[in-house]
Amino acid sequence: MQYETSELVIGLYLLNIVLVLITIFHMLYQRRSPQNLVAWILALILLPFVGIFFYVIFGSRKLLYKKNKPNISLEARLDAHPKKGLAKLNDTLLSANQINSTTAGNKITFHQSAVETYQQFVQTLESAESQIYLETYSFELDITGQEILALLVRKASAGVKVRLLMDAVGSLSIYRNQQQLNALTDAGGQYSFFQPLFKNILNSQLNLRNHRKIYLIDSRTLFTGGMNLSNNYFGSQINEPKEGYWVDLLFKMEGPIVDHYQKIFNEDWHYTTQERLLVEKTSFSEPTTGRGFMQTIPSGPDINSDTLFESILQSIYFAKRQIVIVTPYFIPDSAIVNALMIAIKRGVKVILITPETSDHLIFDLGRGSFMREFLEHGGEIHCYAHGMMHAKLVLIDDKAALFGSANLDYRSLFINYEVTNITYSKQFITLLSDWIDNLISQSVTYQPADTKLRLLLENLARTIAPIL
Repeated sequence: MQYETSELVIGLYLLNIVLVLITIFHMLYQRRSPQNLVAWILALILLPFVGIFFYVIFGSRKLLYKKNKPNISLEARLDAHPKKGLAKLNDTLLSANQINSTTAGNKITFHQSAVETYQQFVQTLESAESQIYLETYSFELDITGQEILALLVRKASAGVKVRLLMDAVGSLSIYRNQQQLNALTDAGGQYSFFQPLFKNILNSQLNLRNHRKIYLIDSRTLFTGGMNLSNNYFGSQINEPKEGYWVDLLFKMEGPIVDHYQKIFNEDWHYTTQERLLVEKTSFSEPTTGRGFMQTIPSGPDINSDTLFESILQSIYFAKRQIVIVTPYFIPDSAIVNALMIAIKRGVKVILITPETSDHLIFDLGRGSFMREFLEHGGEIHCYAHGMMHAKLVLIDDKAALFGSANLDYRSLFINYEVTNITYSKQFITLLSDWIDNLISQSVTYQPADTKLRLLLENLARTIAPIL
């Protein structure tokens, strides 16, 4: 009996080794970063069989079956070809990655107040005449969510085409109780959940979450940024303005850029529902008042390359005077860390603004060692001290601003479905700089914890951060 037990143990040990080797070869085939590769190898070694199970469910970075989710193809306008500077460099980079997304003549606005942002958003939804297409990571039926849902039901009843696409994990409470959306379907609207949990739990796609925020009205007006649909982000008209809203930005855009977002939404909707939506081109009765070039960068499993990551790197290396990073979760790839350190050595002022405490303890621990390293090399860190700060921005000198749904962490850069924009409008960048100055005025200087236990936990969290 003891002999048989020993044989079983040896057999399981050898089986685990074979599975670990197969898994490592799979990771090497996907050309992962050393940071991510080491984290997964540690998990495979320290957690026999369990680590392999986690990798099967959570380890994928790109789609295995691309026929189900074709790569997004965007087309540039003929008049949108910058001749010099960072705009030209990024345009060339995007074209090389088959993302021809440069446009000119877009109009961009945003509000600093959560209440004003919500009012503008609701007024635009109310004015919809033909269609409302909403794609979000998180939709919660709190007071704000109920208001939005009631509005969608009214518009659907009036004949407006309403499509609501939510991520199954980000909108888990509604996903688990979909009867809450019966009124919408009864009125003629439609909804769907991206990557349903039970459908994808064993096909290596459960980890690939849709973090995009695309709010399209009549194929003419776009809202995008970091804001999901819930009380945390919006100051509801029913609620009295109060402290505690998450600090975030939602950008209203009009112009040729809307076409790109329409294409992205259509592809995501088709992947989820198999319904093909008509591709409607934006038309203008008069030229928009915006100036300069803009670029749209979809990123994630449906994009062959890591174009967003490459664009951020290129922008950091282009900076000559100042880089400002606003992000709720600062867990960058080692290449970005090195680029920032080199920028500091070149004499570039590098500023990081992040919440004093985020909504995820593990991410706070994971960012700790990066922030210590950043500070030691001469970076400047401000921690927003009045709650959760969820905005995502990167400003390069006064030349460019990157904004959208992506955080500066491994998941946003390499795993999630995201969409980011780059604008080169000096007027808009000045407005963002003023917003950032106000944010800094409400922040405190970062002081790293000096306990050995905290340092140990931060370094450990840094090791596993790429697989979170």
